[in-house]
Amino acid sequence: MIYIDPDVNLHTEEFVQVIIEFSTSPAHVAILSNSFLSLEQATEQVEQSHRHFQKELEIFLGEKHYPYTIVHYYKKGINGVALELQGIAIQHLLSSQVIKSILPNREMRIPENPIM
Repeated sequence: MIYIDPDVNLHTEEFVQVIIEFSTSPAHVAILSNSFLSLEQATEQVEQSHRHFQKELEIFLGEKHYPYTIVHYYKKGINGVALELQGIAIQHLLSSQVIKSILPNREMRIPENPIM
């Protein structure tokens, strides 16, 4: 089951930017939770998830002529991509075998004087 943040507009024909988080953890996180996994193996799993997602993009969006742009690749803090595409195209990604969640791509700032 893929989590989709309620702030992601799935019904617009306008382009939206989302962060696609993959199910595979970043390498440094993966080796912390699996002591039998080497850093090299975990890194390869991350790379493999990106290759698999690229193939899925071609099938789910490319063949249906939905334009998209990969804005950024994430491999350290999270494993995934920032993607720009039409909101209505997001539903075609729901058959993905690699996606864990779809989140809005927005800038977050820590307040200068946080209330504690």
